[in-house]
Amino acid sequence: MKRLDVIDLIKGKGNYIDDYPFKGKYAVFVRSPYPHARIKKIDTSEAEKKGALVLTGKDIIARRVEAGEREGAGLSTMLMATNKALYVGQPVALVIANDPYEATDLAELIQVDYEPLEPIPNIEKALKGEVYVFDELRSNVVREQSFEFGKISNQGKELELDLYWSRSSGNPIETFGAIVIPTTQGLEIISNQQAGNFVISELEKALGVKVIHKNARQGGSFGSKFSLVRYLSVLAFASLKFKVPIKWIETRTEHLLASNSSGPERKFKIKAYYDSRGKVNFLDIHIWEDVGASLEAGQPFKPLGHLTGPYKIPGIRYTATLVATNKNPPGAFRGAGTPPHTWALERVMDAIADELGLDRAEVRKTNVIDSFPYDSGFAYYDSGNPSGLLEMALSRKDIFSMRDEKTGVGLALSTDPSTPSGSERVKLKIKNGKVVVGLGFGPEGQGNEHTAVLLVSKLLGIPTDLVTYEILDNNELTSSFGPGGSRMAAFTYGAISGAVEELKAKLKREAESLIGNAEYKDGYFLGEHGKIGITQFEGEEVTFTFSLQGKYRFNAYPFACDLAVVRIEDGKIKPIKHVVYIDPGNPIDEDLVKEQVIGGTAIGISIALYESYVYDDQGNLLTTSLADYGLPTALDLPEIEINIVPTPSPVTPGGVKGIGEIPVGVAAAAVTSAVEDVLKRRVKKVPIRLDDF
Repeated sequence: MKRLDVIDLIKGKGNYIDDYPFKGKYAVFVRSPYPHARIKKIDTSEAEKKGALVLTGKDIIARRVEAGEREGAGLSTMLMATNKALYVGQPVALVIANDPYEATDLAELIQVDYEPLEPIPNIEKALKGEVYVFDELRSNVVREQSFEFGKISNQGKELELDLYWSRSSGNPIETFGAIVIPTTQGLEIISNQQAGNFVISELEKALGVKVIHKNARQGGSFGSKFSLVRYLSVLAFASLKFKVPIKWIETRTEHLLASNSSGPERKFKIKAYYDSRGKVNFLDIHIWEDVGASLEAGQPFKPLGHLTGPYKIPGIRYTATLVATNKNPPGAFRGAGTPPHTWALERVMDAIADELGLDRAEVRKTNVIDSFPYDSGFAYYDSGNPSGLLEMALSRKDIFSMRDEKTGVGLALSTDPSTPSGSERVKLKIKNGKVVVGLGFGPEGQGNEHTAVLLVSKLLGIPTDLVTYEILDNNELTSSFGPGGSRMAAFTYGAISGAVEELKAKLKREAESLIGNAEYKDGYFLGEHGKIGITQFEGEEVTFTFSLQGKYRFNAYPFACDLAVVRIEDGKIKPIKHVVYIDPGNPIDEDLVKEQVIGGTAIGISIALYESYVYDDQGNLLTTSLADYGLPTALDLPEIEINIVPTPSPVTPGGVKGIGEIPVGVAAAAVTSAVEDVLKRRVKKVPIRLDDF
C-alpha cells in the first residue's frame, strides 16, 4: 500500500509552521549562559529605548497546571527564570521586535547581572546535598516512590548490576515553532505542539483565556513537542500583554540546549535473585533519574506498565528516585521511559546466563511468559507468543554463522506498554464528493493520516480516491489527543469504525426517505426505488469518540525479539545487520508497521552506539550541534530486516497493538548483547565507548 498522506510533502506543500503567512512581531529568547546563577538584576532599558518589547519571568502571572499522566513536560513549573537561572539556556527574557534579525540584535542589549553559583552537574553531586537546585526544598531529591508486586524473596543466587542509560532525544527535523495572535475572545495559536487539541486546555487554564489552536505539520516529534507548551505559555502571555501577534522559531542549538524534551537519563542498581536454572525469583530495581531543573517527571514511572518485561517473574520491587540537577529538564522521547528499562532487564538476563555458564537464549526460555492472558499484578498481558518469536530468531543460522573473533551476535526479547487507557475523537463528513475524515492533531510523519484514510476506505467499502483527510483545530474537534504512547492503531481504528457506523446509520435514514427500504453496500444505499452513492450526501457529518479503559493503565502488549550483529574493527563498533521479529497484533498496513519498526530500531541502535547529551563537570552542554551530539547518518546504520508475526489482541478494535515505542529498547539491548559477545566483557552503560574497556 502506497502512503496516502505524503503527496503534499512530495510537492513541497507540507505547510510547516514557518510556511504560514504572518504579519506581526518576532520573538527571541535571552538565555542564561550559566548552569546555576542568582539573577540580581535584568536591565531591559537599552533594548526598550530602541523599540523592543521585553518580557521577563517576573512579568508573567499564570496558574500552575498539572499535566496528569502525560510523560512529557507541562506547566507545573515556569519556563522563565526569575530569581535563579537553573540551567544553561534557560530563558530569562523574551525580546520582541519587527523581524527576527532585529530581535536578535536587541536581545544582545539586555543586561543581566548574574551571580554564578556552584553548579550541580550530575546525580552524584546532587545526592551529596551540598548545593540545592531548589533552595526551598533543602534537598535535590524531588520525589521518591517505591512499588512492590508479588512475592518478596532473597532466596537463591544473587546478582547485582550497576547500569547507566545516557540522555538522548528525538531531535525532530523541524524544531519548535509557533504563531500567537491575540483575538477579541483570547488567542489564536498555530504551532507544531504535539497533541495540540488536548494540551492547549492546560494553557487555557494557566492563562485564563480561550485559546483556538491550529495544528501545523510537525516535522517529527515522538514526544519532544509535548514540551512546546512551556514555550507557548510565555509567547501567549507576551501576546496578551503587548496585544501583538508574535512568531517564534526555535534554532537547532536552542533545541539541544533547552527544549525541555529529552528522554531519560537513568542510573540503575539491580539485585536479581535466581536459581541454578536461571529462573528469576525476585528483582529489586532502584533507579535514580536525572530530571534536570524540574520538580517532576513521568518517564521514571512508565515502566510500571511492564516491570518484568516479557518474563513471568514472581516478585519485583521498583524504587524511583527523582534527582534535580542543573540541566535542561527532560520531557518525553520515544517510549517515554520504557526503553532503558527494557535494556536493563535484558542486561540482567544476559548477566545471569554468563554467571551460570548457560546459553543466553536458555535463560530467556526459562523465564518467558508462555501462557496468555497473563496478569502480573501491575499489567494485563492480553496476548502474544514471545517464546515463538524467540524460536524464530534462534532458527536464523545465517545470522549466528556470522560470529567470529571480530563479530558478535546479540539477542534481546521485549514487550512494551502499548495503548494507554483514554479516548480519541474523529469527525466524518461528506464534502466535495468525498468522505473526509477530520483529525484533531498535527501530522508527525508516522502515517496516521494514511491509516485513517485506509480505514475509512476499508470500512465503507469505497476506493481510497473517494476518501481524504483534514486537520481540525480544538474548536472544531475537542477531545482529540492524537499520537502518544503507541496508541494510534487502537484509537484510530476504534474512533473511525464507530464514526463509520454512525455515518451509515444517519445516511440510511435519509436514503430511505428517497428510495424506500435500503441497505448499504460498497459506497451505495440500494433501495426499492434506486440507489444513492454515499458521497452524494453533501454536507452531512458525524463525530464519534472512542474510549478504552482496561484493568490497568495500558491495554495491549506487543512483543519483539531482535538479533543484532556488530563488528569491531579499526577501533570502532560497526553494526552490520539487525533482524526484528515483532508481534504488532493485527496490522492495519504491514508496510507502515515496517516503516515504524525500522525507525524505532534505528533509534535503539543509535542510543546504544552513537548519540547522547554530554555535559562537562560544571553543567555546560558540550553537544550543541547534531555533529557533536552524535546523530548517525544512514551509513552508520546496518541493514534492518523486519518480520511481522501477528497475534491479534482480544482487547482492542481490530486486534491491533501499538508498535511505535517497543523497537527502541529491544534494539539497544540486542546491540549491547552483541558487543558483549565479541568483547567478552560486560557492558554497563550506553552509548558504548571502546575507550571504557
